Amino acid sequence: MKVNALSVNNVSKSVSFNGYEFDICSDVWKLNINVEINVSFIDEFSLEIQDDLRATLAYFAENKSVGHTANVCREIKGYLKNGFKTITQEGVISYKSKFLAKKDEYRLGVLRVFLKQIYFLEFNAVSDQVFELLSSWKLSGNDKGTAVLSLDAEDGPYSDTEFEAIRFGLDNKFAESVINAEEYSLAQMFAATGRRPIQIASLKTGDLRIDSKTLDAPVFMLRVPKAKVRGRGFRAEFTDFAVIESIGQVLRIHVESVKKMAQRQIGRALSKEYSDLLPVFPGDLKQLKGLSDDDLRMAMDTDVTHRKTVEITSQLKNIIDKLQITSERTGKALKTTGYRFRYTLGTRAAREGAGVLTIATLLDHVDTQNTKVYVANIPEHAATISEIMNGSLMRYASAFQGDVVESEDDVFTTIPGAQRIRTNDSRDNIGSCGTNAMCHDYAPVACYTCPKFKAWRDAPHHLVLKWLLDERERIIQDTNDLGIAAINDRAIYAVTQVMKSCAELKGDVAYG
Repeated sequence: MKVNALSVNNVSKSVSFNGYEFDICSDVWKLNINVEINVSFIDEFSLEIQDDLRATLAYFAENKSVGHTANVCREIKGYLKNGFKTITQEGVISYKSKFLAKKDEYRLGVLRVFLKQIYFLEFNAVSDQVFELLSSWKLSGNDKGTAVLSLDAEDGPYSDTEFEAIRFGLDNKFAESVINAEEYSLAQMFAATGRRPIQIASLKTGDLRIDSKTLDAPVFMLRVPKAKVRGRGFRAEFTDFAVIESIGQVLRIHVESVKKMAQRQIGRALSKEYSDLLPVFPGDLKQLKGLSDDDLRMAMDTDVTHRKTVEITSQLKNIIDKLQITSERTGKALKTTGYRFRYTLGTRAAREGAGVLTIATLLDHVDTQNTKVYVANIPEHAATISEIMNGSLMRYASAFQGDVVESEDDVFTTIPGAQRIRTNDSRDNIGSCGTNAMCHDYAPVACYTCPKFKAWRDAPHHLVLKWLLDERERIIQDTNDLGIAAINDRAIYAVTQVMKSCAELKGDVAYG
């Protein structure tokens, strides 16, 4: 027998998928730290189905991801705006006619799932006839991996040159105090793990640990919460990532600073149990001040003090902007999204021979439907590695970070006794090191991408370029692996840019 939804359940309090309490009878439901939905539009439907719609939407809020619930809410509102206040065959057919393009059919699928759930819950709002009509539809899902398949220069995976520029840029700007430990850690978490913004936002300080059992040497390990775990709540399952020592050390510094800051803002000392529950990237910690131990623990088990994902993504964009990287593919400032590092990790894994199951595991996908695009993309991506070498936008690669100077004498005016940098065969000098700090990088290749390098105007930089190009060709011949051959492409760009700057400087002198 069909029933009216709220007539059998007058308890209006409920708990969302992410553990947030909301009032079903309220107009606004806060479902997690990032999302609240306004359901007041339900009152515009016919009175006899309002309770059914509200109760079914509550079912989605309780059992499905916040994003999916918000999408359902959007489609119900869309159906209403189409001029229908009850769920009829005419209404669903009319709404279907608005989405004839294949790329939009997924939106019909969202509405269909909701309406069929009303029927499964045995509420009155959806009749047998409407249910049969909905079941007869054959709909396509949303397109998978368009940005990855097209190697989109603004939303798809980074090129090797762009990715290396980010890595070098983060290290250099952190060393120069342009970015702080938090900014360095946040960007490196995206780059190293390829995780979604919501996963980075969900990290707690206790997720960073040192593992001395797996390998002979201690290794920094990061426990990253999975995002899309059906039927499970906040931080229900995890994936472990090994983090290289240089990143792990900075992340540990940041974690310790968060713990100290938290104790100041909360106004009390925290035991290790409590301090390990602090967010790595905190929002408002002051709201924890004055809470009892039980209430404090309850709050810290949730995401209430975590930074919102929109703020995490915005901060990531600001950090990458500080690196001042120009894309060699667009000639414009490198664009960053919260997902480009994820696409890059999948693409690079596919290029190294990983299959769809391995990539699905690497990216925490529950199935392989979203990972096939990475494997399908290998030939196109490999081609771009070589093609960009002769591309007209190579001058934009932002690889050379140092300065071109007239001669060694110019360097000595600011850095007396600066160390000389030689060519690969050590026969010629090409520039000076702009720092007296200890350096173990591979000279002269690494020097051209270092911001401390002082390239001499009249030095034989072409000899380094010839060596790099010959070495690139040798690797291709020996391995037939364009990925390995491209390892020094950024250095090749940098040397080319130095040569261009030297030529311009000579022209200025000649025609001055």
